Amino acid sequence: ARFACIFSILYEMAGKVLGRLSAVLDKVKAVAGPESVPRVVAVSKLKPVDVILEAYEAGQRHFGENYVQELVEKAKDERVRLQAPDIRWHFIGHLQKNKCNLLIDVPNLWMIETVDSVKLADALNKNLVKKNRLAINVLVQVNTSGEESEVLE
Repeated sequence: ARFACIFSILYEMAGKVLGRLSAVLDKVKAVAGPESVPRVVAVSKLKPVDVILEAYEAGQRHFGENYVQELVEKAKDERVRLQAPDIRWHFIGHLQKNKCNLLIDVPNLWMIETVDSVKLADALNKNLVKKNRLAINVLVQVNTSGEESEVLE
């Protein structure tokens, strides 16, 4: 069975990322068991590009951002594009429909977490078609409780 685990790379100074990343990966693998291949998404919000590149060099490939503008800036950073060509970006925050166009243009955008309304899914689809992009991975939020929510439409 596959599952995703999101964690934040916390650091006090450069050079600590490798040790912390290894410790997290060891814990995830221990919990997942030998049959699973977990996907770890390093939450890089508010972290400088240097830290992202350090984690990338240590083998991390999936990175999550929860602000569209910050994701756009990091994904288009020349150092990231040259030194991390197969980085996989995840958008992990609440996405507003008016930001779909910006998000779809992100190089190496791998997944959008979470699509929480039909209107948002329609807006994403419209922008995918406009950009001639075939598909994007998404996680869909489903309201199973039947309770009203400010976010769900």
